[in-house]
Amino acid sequence: MYTPPEQEIKWLLKEKYQGVESPEFFADVERLKKEEPLAYIIGWIDFLGTKIDVSLHPMIPRPETEFWLERAIKELEVRTKPLKILDVFSGSGCIGIAVAKHIPESTVDFSEFDPVLAQQIAMNCKLNGIEKSRTRIFTGDAFEKITDTYDAIFANPPYIDPKGKEEMDWSVIGFEPHLAFFSDEAGMKHAHEIIDTGAKYLNDGGVYYIEHDAHQRPGLIAMLEDTPWKYEFWNDQYGQIRFLILRK
Repeated sequence: MYTPPEQEIKWLLKEKYQGVESPEFFADVERLKKEEPLAYIIGWIDFLGTKIDVSLHPMIPRPETEFWLERAIKELEVRTKPLKILDVFSGSGCIGIAVAKHIPESTVDFSEFDPVLAQQIAMNCKLNGIEKSRTRIFTGDAFEKITDTYDAIFANPPYIDPKGKEEMDWSVIGFEPHLAFFSDEAGMKHAHEIIDTGAKYLNDGGVYYIEHDAHQRPGLIAMLEDTPWKYEFWNDQYGQIRFLILRK
């Protein structure tokens, strides 16, 4: 049987059970031994200073996403006018909520395919004290319900080639929503759509921040040939090229 890291057990005991080793705590340790993610067992995860509830089982926010988002927020917060933001493929809403918290005068729209996760986003906006007047939640496929234009659009789409499913850890593939991970065109379908048609959703001077897999850079560059996009790539905290930035 899988042996969970001691640190995970300590964190579980501290955060969920306030240090008391109850029967419920030991039952949760057994869940850890079955490789269920700690975030699902505790019920929430910290993400860039926000508390993100994951009780409805969205994709669990990753440190890599937190890393590039912090950089993007620093880039955006120097702008003088209030920003209009879109978080597409929202999942838990962690990206848009962190932006709303750190750029207080911004308004943030969310677009999420799964109606259950639209509820999760609403829960997390409330949990983090984000005023309803600053947010809208659309339920639809990517840009299906989007008619406005934005100063910045954040996209953490499904970007894993379905062929890679067998290489993924059971803690991911056995518990998290597959819809959040896998995409056609060897994982690049949604990035391709943004490159081809995404400019119409951006204001002049607007920017896309798009997460992708490290090995996809050559394919993305090929897609960007003969397009008007100004683009660059950012590294993650491990030195891997993981983020495509498109500027209009």
